[in-house]
Amino acid sequence: MDKVLTKRPCWNCGSEVDHLYSCSHCDTLQRLPEQIDYFICLGLDYRLQIDSQALEATFYELSRKFHPDFYQKKSQEERAISLENAAMLNKAYRTLRDPVERIEYLIGLAEGKNTLRTEVPSDLFDEIFELQEAMEAIKEIPADDAAQRAPVIASLETARKRFQERQDQDQKELEALAGRWDTLEGSQQDRSFTEEQRACLREMKKVLAHRAYLDRILNDIGAAIGKGS
Repeated sequence: MDKVLTKRPCWNCGSEVDHLYSCSHCDTLQRLPEQIDYFICLGLDYRLQIDSQALEATFYELSRKFHPDFYQKKSQEERAISLENAAMLNKAYRTLRDPVERIEYLIGLAEGKNTLRTEVPSDLFDEIFELQEAMEAIKEIPADDAAQRAPVIASLETARKRFQERQDQDQKELEALAGRWDTLEGSQQDRSFTEEQRACLREMKKVLAHRAYLDRILNDIGAAIGKGS
């Protein structure tokens, strides 16, 4: 897809520019907007299952166009722009090459802000309550009381396995939702997402909220086991 940015005046000659990074009249490098859409920056449709090799190839192609070494004999302004563009490109690439960060970024685009949060999976309430009791219990057992610590650590290990399995299930659900998103039709130019698309994003957002909570719980379990061992 050949996406373009909103038309803007060239900083050098004043001509109208509608290309991503250069002026067609004076061939001067243009500064990427501070809030540029990363999908636009890397020439991508709003898709979640992407060709990682093609993404990498685009990244390296643009990296060469923005590399400061090519602007050593240019004006100070162009040299500064090449550095800024390279930094922005790196940030866009790091975000979109990661499947989960790609989803999080797309949700932010659709909602106009980053509203991701953590949420306790309702079906795990009882298990989480028991886990919290076990993590509190391990704190009260003397460090040299291996016999008393052993069953508590075993229960923590069981909980870790259970929550990791749930994390894996959520990952599969997220991948399925990403696949569904890619079958839905919507605007590729102005982010006029349909209600069906937005509903899909809301489902992904909920899964991400569960994943964020489970990440924290798994870290807490690991810390508790480490202290209890």
